[in-house]
Amino acid sequence: MNKEFLYTLLDSMSVSGNEISLQKKVIAEMTPFCDEIITDYTGNVISVINPDAPFKVLLAGHIDEIGLVVTHIQSDGLLKVAAAGGIAPGVYPGHQVVVYGEKGRVYGTVIHTSAHNKEVKTADLTIDIGAKDAEDARQYVEEGCPIHLNTYHQEMLNGYLCARAVDDRGGAFIILEAIKKAKEMGCKIGVYAATTVGEETTMRGAHWAASRVKADVAIAVDVTYAQDYPGTNPQESGNVALGKGPVICNSSIASKKVNRLLKDIAKAKDIPYQVESFIGRTGTDADKMHFAADGTVTALVSLPLRYMHSPSEMCALSDIENSINLLAEFLCSIDENTDIDPFK
Repeated sequence: MNKEFLYTLLDSMSVSGNEISLQKKVIAEMTPFCDEIITDYTGNVISVINPDAPFKVLLAGHIDEIGLVVTHIQSDGLLKVAAAGGIAPGVYPGHQVVVYGEKGRVYGTVIHTSAHNKEVKTADLTIDIGAKDAEDARQYVEEGCPIHLNTYHQEMLNGYLCARAVDDRGGAFIILEAIKKAKEMGCKIGVYAATTVGEETTMRGAHWAASRVKADVAIAVDVTYAQDYPGTNPQESGNVALGKGPVICNSSIASKKVNRLLKDIAKAKDIPYQVESFIGRTGTDADKMHFAADGTVTALVSLPLRYMHSPSEMCALSDIENSINLLAEFLCSIDENTDIDPFK
């Protein structure tokens, strides 16, 4: 597992709608390992091995993160913002942020007052970058500039990892490492690992990628809610915990036969795994890929995550490693002769 590349992904900016700078890093990393790199106008990068193979599997991990976008510069130089994705506004007051302007990074802080002791909404968030007034601020930022919390990765005790946007750069890393490993293992099918854009806002990336690839099987790789810390309820979706392996999702859109194959592979290769249930929409790229072409056989594999959509999401490095291993083994076990027909 290339931890240096993982931490490059986690520490980079990719607020939804502003993913291209990070996608260029993906291209640089993956070009030596792939037979082809596909890009599109919406911003997806698809790393491909065996492009001439008749049977195709699409893996998707979204590269964008939640954040803020500048909407207005007040006369006093303070910035008003809108949410890019499902942020939790209450975690922002008092935190440092990074604003990405045309001239580079500008650092700021989200204003915190006693008024923020009540429920905080996005409209309440105001950012101070130290500007004297609007004219001064406009030398550095403008409407549309992306913003993220000024937090970065940190390894913790017992193989845990904390970072700003494990959702879903953890998933993006998993699919890219899985395609590398599958190639080393002699994988014969066509594999398309798409680091998709816009999942946190429009899910446009998954739509474009799945429509283009027209895969026989598509697997979204995202994060899911761990239920192993105070304030959570395993009755909601399943008893998911950090360090116990990737999570296979039971959903009305997930292929039961693909799920069974994933479970059988995990058992045969001694890879720990967990199971969760989300009936209906999963809130992941799987929701879009399922409808591509004439309908795509779809599954969802997730990385257990604590404190989702917070400044400090937490996962286990072992779960990342086991997710990579499970997907690589899957890619080497499926082909055009595999029974994925639900009526057989």
